[in-house]
Amino acid sequence: MDEKQAIQALKDKNFEDFGYTLDENKEYVIKIRIEDSKDLSEFPEELKAFTKLERIWLLGCNIKEIPEFVTQFNSLKEISLSDNPIEELPEFLSEIKTLTDLNISSTNISKIPESYSEIPMVGIIIKDSKIEGFPPILYKWKNTLEALYLNPLDELPSDIGTFKKLNWLTAELNSFKYIDTIESMEWLKLYNSKAKYLPENFGNLKNLEDLDLRDCKNLVKLPNSIGNVKKFWGLMLDGCERLTALPRGIENVSIGVLDLSGCHQLRSVPKGLQVGTIRAENTKWKSMPSGIFFSEANTLWVTGHQISDITGIGNMYNLELCNLANGNIQKIPDGIGRLKTLSSLNLEHNKIKVIPPALKSCPNLKSIKLFGNPVFDMAEVDLLN
Repeated sequence: MDEKQAIQALKDKNFEDFGYTLDENKEYVIKIRIEDSKDLSEFPEELKAFTKLERIWLLGCNIKEIPEFVTQFNSLKEISLSDNPIEELPEFLSEIKTLTDLNISSTNISKIPESYSEIPMVGIIIKDSKIEGFPPILYKWKNTLEALYLNPLDELPSDIGTFKKLNWLTAELNSFKYIDTIESMEWLKLYNSKAKYLPENFGNLKNLEDLDLRDCKNLVKLPNSIGNVKKFWGLMLDGCERLTALPRGIENVSIGVLDLSGCHQLRSVPKGLQVGTIRAENTKWKSMPSGIFFSEANTLWVTGHQISDITGIGNMYNLELCNLANGNIQKIPDGIGRLKTLSSLNLEHNKIKVIPPALKSCPNLKSIKLFGNPVFDMAEVDLLN
C-alpha cells in the first residue's frame, strides 16, 4: 500500500475528524490527525505506509496501547494521545531517538519509564493523566525541555530554575514560590491556582509574553516588579475575584489583551496603560475602575455590568470599538465627541434617554447600537448611522 492508497483507506473509515499534512514538497505525509473517533481502538495499520511520518495525533479515541511498529518511523517527533484509555507507556518508545514531544493528557498513564531518559524530550504534557507531582525523570530533560504541562501540585521544586530552556509552563499551584527563577519563561499558564501572591521578583521573567491567571480566586495582588516585563500578548486575569487594583509598574508593559472579566472587586488601574483591548464580561462593577478611561486602548469591551456613569470616556483618544452593553448607563457624555477614531459604539440594554449631538463630532463612527434603551428610535439611530 502506497501513501495515496493509505490516505484513501483512512478516509473510507469515515472518522469523526481526520486530517493529514504533507511535507514542503507535497510528496510525503508527515502528520496524521484523527480526533473524536471512539470506534478507533488501535493505531490504524495504514500508518505504516507513511515512511516520513513525523507527528501522530490520535485524540479523543479509544486507543488502549501503542504498537511497536511506531519504532519503524525514522523521523517521528511527536506522539499525541490525549483523551484515550491508555494505561501504560511501552519501553520500546525509548528506541525512537527522534522523538521530542509526548502528549499523554487525559489518559490513565501513571508512570514514565526510566528508559525514556534517553529521549531528547522538548515538550511533554501529563496534565490530567495519573502522573502526580513533579516526576523525577523530568530532571533528565532539564537541558532540552521547553514545554511542560503538569498536574496540580503544591509548588514547583526549588531548583526549577535549572531548566534553562523551559519557556512554556502550565500548572495549577498552591504556591507560586520559585516561579520567578525560570528566567527563560515566555508563556505561563497558572489558571485555577490557589496561591495568593506572585513572588516579589516576578519581574525577573523579562522574556514573558503571555500570563494566564484565570480563576486564581485567591490572588490578592500582582507585584510591582511585573513592570519589568516588556510585553504581554495576553494578560488573563478573568475570575481573579479578590484583585482590587493593578500595580503602578504595569503601566510600563505593552499589553495586547487585558481580560478583567469577573474581577468584581477591581477598583483601579494605573493611568496610561499601554493596552490594545480591555475586556470585562459579566462583572459587578457599579463604576468603571479608575484609570481605565485614561488607557491607550483601542477596544473597550465591558458587558454585563452595573455601571451608570461613563463620564471620562472622552479621554480614550485611541478608542475605535466600544461595547458597554447590558448595564445601567444613564447618558452618553458630551466628551465622547473627542473620540475621533471611534467607529463602533454598542450601548444596547442600558438606560439612556437622550442621544447627544456630540456623537456627530465622531467622524469615523459607522455603527451605533442603542436597542433596549428608552431612547431607542430606529429613525434617529439610522440618521446617525
